[in-house]
Amino acid sequence: MKTPTDAPHEHPLTAPRVLVVGATASIGPSVVQAFMEAGYVVTGTARTCAPTDDPPPLCPMAPLDLTDAASIDAFVSHHLAPLAPLNVVVMLAGILPGRSLKDYSDDTMDRVMSTNFTGQARLIQRLMPHLAAQAHVIMVSSISGERGSFDPIYAASKAAQIAFVKSMATWLAPGIRFNALAPALIEDSTMHDAMSTERRAHHRAQSPTGRLSTKEEIAGVVVDMCGKHWRNLNGQVIRINGGLHV
Repeated sequence: MKTPTDAPHEHPLTAPRVLVVGATASIGPSVVQAFMEAGYVVTGTARTCAPTDDPPPLCPMAPLDLTDAASIDAFVSHHLAPLAPLNVVVMLAGILPGRSLKDYSDDTMDRVMSTNFTGQARLIQRLMPHLAAQAHVIMVSSISGERGSFDPIYAASKAAQIAFVKSMATWLAPGIRFNALAPALIEDSTMHDAMSTERRAHHRAQSPTGRLSTKEEIAGVVVDMCGKHWRNLNGQVIRINGGLHV
């Protein structure tokens, strides 16, 4: 496996560059590794970047708190220049409190919307001058963004991502393309592991295929979407749910 130290020296100067926002999120390491194996120069972000992380991150990391506009500005000012121009931006960051509306505090509601949508929109706004020609922005949404959820604020934040993608795709192509993924529950994800055995079985049984996607499968789809054979993909929501929601 490539190390963060080796990776920049193994790629030609023309290698495509990808920014993975939320690289320590549940599927983050799988996405980072898939891009690295495909020959991309990868940089990730995390809310906190501790120098003693164990295991160490797969790629160079930069601190970025999507709930804090000052952190977004600091990332753009201090970390972005060496990365630009960016060919791909992948938005993985997200939080799911799993609460009904009556159990939400104002602070938690703001934090979910900032992390899952408004902070991502702010970041993309500031990234625009640093994107390469024909750059591709991918936002990882959720089946909840189209179908709804027990947690209505989480579902609303994911639905906002989808509306944002469709709006941006309409007005910015062909210079920049925007697409979204809307996976159902992912095997061995943080959300999956927090569920009871019964809830996991329920989700699996609901899927017409009788299975859940793995983190590696979702990562493979994200990287494949960046291939030349997908260059006319724009403004779409790729549903990966086994037919649970069509």
